[in-house]
Amino acid sequence: MSPERPLGRFERWTLLLFVAVVLGLLAGEVATDYRPAKLGGLFVLLFWIPLLAVHEAGHAVAAVLCGWSVRRVVIGYGRLVAVWRVRGVPVELRAFPVEGFVSIAPRRLRRPRLESALIYFAGPGTELVLGAAVLAIVGPATLLAGSTDPLVIAAQSLCAAVLVGSFSNLVPHPSRRDDTGGFTPNDGLGILRSFLLPVEHWEAMLDPD
Repeated sequence: MSPERPLGRFERWTLLLFVAVVLGLLAGEVATDYRPAKLGGLFVLLFWIPLLAVHEAGHAVAAVLCGWSVRRVVIGYGRLVAVWRVRGVPVELRAFPVEGFVSIAPRRLRRPRLESALIYFAGPGTELVLGAAVLAIVGPATLLAGSTDPLVIAAQSLCAAVLVGSFSNLVPHPSRRDDTGGFTPNDGLGILRSFLLPVEHWEAMLDPD
């Protein structure tokens, strides 16, 4: 089946039921022989999709600030679950929100290599800024110490998810996440490639609008 065909109503309800069952099983595992430390894994999973949205929003905002056009923002991969528009840009939620991408194009060739590198970095960079804000609010001593306070554990889990996501995105490697299912660079590899690609690459990307 084509990933472009949206999920039908029955399929959406099936997906929601599956997610609810998985989260219910995880919550049940946490409740069984409950220890506050068991909340950490559940919080990391709950934070993953919001952090993915923050990550892709970072790319999109950086592209706009650099004067590039943003064609669409995709959160996840697989079949389309929902789509909405933010300032005219389509934002797609896919069935498996594990990774995502932002489709962009330069409007003029001024500093395309530097601008491309900044746009690639903006995704994990935005997550790191969020993690730094949580660190500043909670305090390093509290954040790095063991705790039974669910709010502190949530903050620790958020920062752990930020570090894992940022590290996996900044360590250069190819990632299967483009429109055609081919291999494209992750953020770290994209930053490096930005300074090595020929001018013809950027000329071919120019947005005619």
